Amino acid sequence: MADNKDIFTSTVVPIMDKVRDDLQRKQADEYERHSRSWGAMMAGAAGPDGGMASLDAYNSTILYTGEWNTKTVEDYIDMVKAELKKKGIAVDAVLEKKMIDHLIHQQMPKSTVEYILRKAAEGTIFYLPQRARTSSLQDHINKEAERQYNPSLASKITGNILSWAANAASTGGFGGFIGQTILDLGVEGGSRIAPGQESKYLEKQKDIARKEVAAANKKKVTIPRWMLTQMGFERIADATDKQLGVAVQWAQSNADIYRKKVNTAVNNGSRTVKSHGDGNDMSVTDATLRAMQYEAYVKALKKEQVSRKEARKEEQAKASVITEAEETSIASPKVTQSVPEEQSSHNTEAVQSNTADTSSAPNDNILGKFGGWNNLLDAFGLSGAGDTFRYLGVTLANLPDMLLGVFTGRTKSIGLNKSTMMPLAALIGGSFIKNPLLKIPMMLYGGANLINKVGQESLAEYRQENGLTQPVRYKQYPNEELNARISNPHVEGNVLIVDIDHVPRIVTMPPTLADAYQSGAIPLNTLANHILAKTDQMQRIQITEQPSQEVARHYEQNQEREQVKGIR
Repeated sequence: MADNKDIFTSTVVPIMDKVRDDLQRKQADEYERHSRSWGAMMAGAAGPDGGMASLDAYNSTILYTGEWNTKTVEDYIDMVKAELKKKGIAVDAVLEKKMIDHLIHQQMPKSTVEYILRKAAEGTIFYLPQRARTSSLQDHINKEAERQYNPSLASKITGNILSWAANAASTGGFGGFIGQTILDLGVEGGSRIAPGQESKYLEKQKDIARKEVAAANKKKVTIPRWMLTQMGFERIADATDKQLGVAVQWAQSNADIYRKKVNTAVNNGSRTVKSHGDGNDMSVTDATLRAMQYEAYVKALKKEQVSRKEARKEEQAKASVITEAEETSIASPKVTQSVPEEQSSHNTEAVQSNTADTSSAPNDNILGKFGGWNNLLDAFGLSGAGDTFRYLGVTLANLPDMLLGVFTGRTKSIGLNKSTMMPLAALIGGSFIKNPLLKIPMMLYGGANLINKVGQESLAEYRQENGLTQPVRYKQYPNEELNARISNPHVEGNVLIVDIDHVPRIVTMPPTLADAYQSGAIPLNTLANHILAKTDQMQRIQITEQPSQEVARHYEQNQEREQVKGIR
């Protein structure tokens, strides 16, 4: 904007002055040629009574027919634009406003006396032809100059009185006071209905501004980089949630401001607005594009907010996925074959071969998949440290009671036992070590170990007292058709009694599997079918292992015979 101001002062103003001087010179030459023409001499020869009147009337025709004397201020502006175009300077709405403001400044009265004399002259009957020739832009310049000059009430009254007196003197009173009043009203009415009304100029500017705004709204915009950096980040994806919220509020506010400025300017018949930042003039086109940039920025920011919100919902959904007690398969039970007494001696091996202890329940925690890390944390006494520090507020709130419980025997996790000897020794040893590379790790280890033990105990009591222990939710298994080899399945407590191939069997289920059945997650038929499949699988494994066992036993016997022979 500073460059535009320098261009206007150094280049535009001199060209405006040059064009004005050339136009005035051409008008004077044209008027002089007209006044010396044959028609002017004939009008002056009309006689002493009407000669001067006829000459004045003839000379006035040059103002309506002359090539240069008919030029208006609009023509003057166009001539200046043509000269600027030769210099490679394009005239936009902002530069055109500067040119008009320059003309308004030149039109402003330089003193009170000048204003009163001008006001008196404009109010006389002799000014009516000039007023009729005043263009809409010239009328706007005259009135805006008077508004900016802001004359006092006394100056206005004085000018009106002088114009009234001039009209009275020139008309000889025109029938007294009433006639003079009618004449003044005619002068005032002529000023209102003259074709050079300011409102026509404003209406024309309003139409142009509407078209410029409509054209700007059809354009595509991109988010400028300075909008990002002004909010403290290079990319929208790098912004924090707080920065996104601040940026949305800032961009939406600026977009609304520019939209309001544009609407106000169009309604007032102006094609420029004041920028929100430095207060310089900018066209309604640029202001509309700036508002669109802010609106595009708001849209991009809100899209990022929605994307992050949906991502959080997905993460929460994953975190709250139903704990599947049997994610890959139902836990294998312990199967015991119940046989009659007379068959027990013959079927001992068969019963043993159909027995499999799989009472271990699946991991309820995702960290169970990484047993190595769990074992390492357990070795340092930090098992469950995640819960301790996640609910650190509960741990610290209960810490005084837990410390007092050490002396009363209520706190079981801290005392002189195997689990606390090492952390206590680390704390005591660290307090005497001066080397920070040894002191800090030992103190941290000892403190974290003891805090974790206290935290785990306090969290357990807190959850039990407040009923925060959540029941395990199991995967729902469909009800299968019972296998034809199975009959009479029924459950008693944690034991499944079932006939497999007409042989009674007793299945001891692990607690997790029994709880899943009691909760309705595993139908009875599905449970029985799985036990049959698991039993068959273990029998196949045992049959496969028997030949290798026989070979190993035969090899061992041969070795014993060879050794006996060697001893003999």
